[in-house]
Amino acid sequence: MLNRENMKKPESMSDHDWELLKDQTSSLTRIVEDARADTEAYLANPKGRSKGTGPDSTVPTGLPTLLLTVTGRKSGEQRTLPLVFMQSGEEMVVVGSLGGYDRHPAWYLNISANPGCRLQLDDQKMAAVARDASAEERKELWPRLIAMFPNWGFFQHQTDRPFPIVILTPRPSTTAVTRTFANSMISRWKSG
Repeated sequence: MLNRENMKKPESMSDHDWELLKDQTSSLTRIVEDARADTEAYLANPKGRSKGTGPDSTVPTGLPTLLLTVTGRKSGEQRTLPLVFMQSGEEMVVVGSLGGYDRHPAWYLNISANPGCRLQLDDQKMAAVARDASAEERKELWPRLIAMFPNWGFFQHQTDRPFPIVILTPRPSTTAVTRTFANSMISRWKSG
């Protein structure tokens, strides 16, 4: 990390939001503890979370949030955490900022080792596969991402580590494929 003590408040941020941001990213332990609490709050009442209209004041307020479940690369255990995301067509885009710290977040290391994952948007759950954005995709996505959540741009300036931009692509469920096949067969039967 370049020097957290020398971080300067962005002009666009209120003093209150600046103090809150500094507090929430004051240590990796704090970030992990907040993620656990936010995961519990999401699971307890998922309505509206994917649109940033959740029922309580968990941070980040007003931003679309999903739950990502990955398999631990060392433990093999399932790990679930909330991430702010940007919708891009059928895909979701997430950023491995870790509050501007110099190391990649554990979820990113885990998903790099095993790109199969699970997503939860509100109360809808789905399987997905993760991949790093290509250089061209990064160039197109980064301005949109920081327009949506300017803190990512601020955090990127706090470290020399390029933030991973990860694209999460939902996998078609077996149930949906089966239902589509069955519906097409019924339509053919009725018309023929």
